[in-house]
Amino acid sequence: MSRRFFLDMNAFFASVEQQENAALRGKPVIVVPLKVPTTCAIAASYEAKAFGIRTGTSVRTARRLCPELVVVEARPLLYVQYHRALCELLQAYFVSVQVLSIDEMVCGIGRTVQGRPMEEALARQVQRAIKAQLGDQMRCSIGIGPNTFLAKVACERQKPDGLTIYESTDLPEALFALELTDLPGIAKRMLARLNQHNIRSVRDLYEADVVHLRRAWGSVVGARWYWMLRGSLEMDYGGYWGRPRKSVNCSHVLPPEFRDRYGAHRILLRLCEKALKRLREEALGASNVEVRVDYRHRYDFTTYSWRQRSTKHLHANEESTWLPIVRKLLDRVPSTRFNYQPIRVSITFSGLLAEKDQNLSLFEEEPNKRACVARVVDMLEARGLPIARASLYDLREQAPYRIPFGAPHPPTISSPE
Repeated sequence: MSRRFFLDMNAFFASVEQQENAALRGKPVIVVPLKVPTTCAIAASYEAKAFGIRTGTSVRTARRLCPELVVVEARPLLYVQYHRALCELLQAYFVSVQVLSIDEMVCGIGRTVQGRPMEEALARQVQRAIKAQLGDQMRCSIGIGPNTFLAKVACERQKPDGLTIYESTDLPEALFALELTDLPGIAKRMLARLNQHNIRSVRDLYEADVVHLRRAWGSVVGARWYWMLRGSLEMDYGGYWGRPRKSVNCSHVLPPEFRDRYGAHRILLRLCEKALKRLREEALGASNVEVRVDYRHRYDFTTYSWRQRSTKHLHANEESTWLPIVRKLLDRVPSTRFNYQPIRVSITFSGLLAEKDQNLSLFEEEPNKRACVARVVDMLEARGLPIARASLYDLREQAPYRIPFGAPHPPTISSPE
């Protein structure tokens, strides 16, 4: 029977920074998207977590909790390099490697590895290999179980550098010692809903039938939980959380020098390029686009929003198709009201469809050629060449690359058993 090996890199961004900079090792560190007082932590080292600092803690609060805190601005491209190196490393040990997020992977264990001693030996070997190849600051927790969901639950039990194995003989009793909120996908609001349906413990959750769980969730998701808890591979974590993406969104808080109609217009064009690149990375095309501008009053801080949506188009993911459409939408951005200024902009592509499922044009080959050109530009950019459209070249440092958390790319990597 196939088993799942779930790996979660501990405090990933902060660990990368400590690996790259020896002066940060052993110190409380948080990683922030931008070095401004109003931002918050997107990662915290374990030294910072000891002070109660977590992902989402504001910089002001974090400094109050720990005056010696070191604040580091994120370097997303560096984290992606470590992520890719990790994926390559894992291919040597597993029959498949599926990326769930930049710091979480689930791997298929080959049939030659059977029983707790062999699984534990494999896990420790992987942990040692990560330290040897990525650096001794790079720690990970590992969970092994009959499916991805239970392997993830096991992975969360010990951090950092933890290892928990759930064998069939351990289940379901090993789950009954957990709180409901220890299970991925159950937070405060869902907990309150389950309590309303007399589900107050993991034992209650496990013993509830499919009908009861569907009623508690208000959808077929409840039935998925019934089977995930029992080790199902058909209705598993990847099938629930990894459902097809419905949209791709990029947003940006405008720097002071861009807080006018022209500045908002230019940043939105830059965000359009970023969003299209993400679509190409995930082999998706879009048929709709929406742009939005949020305004804020200079003195009383009241807000209002403007948005405009395109009509439906043929699926595409390259600039030659979408930039003219977006420019027409931006021409409709209204003049600002008295003492209001644009403070935030966003662009959303929707109506997504996988490239392999898109219909080819019967009348022209140009869309396919343009898509190929766009991919070549992406490849050159990935190699460090500073490529950008001439009209937006001076904006290449604005709205910098951000990691789309939870996005399942790069896709599953498989190797023969």
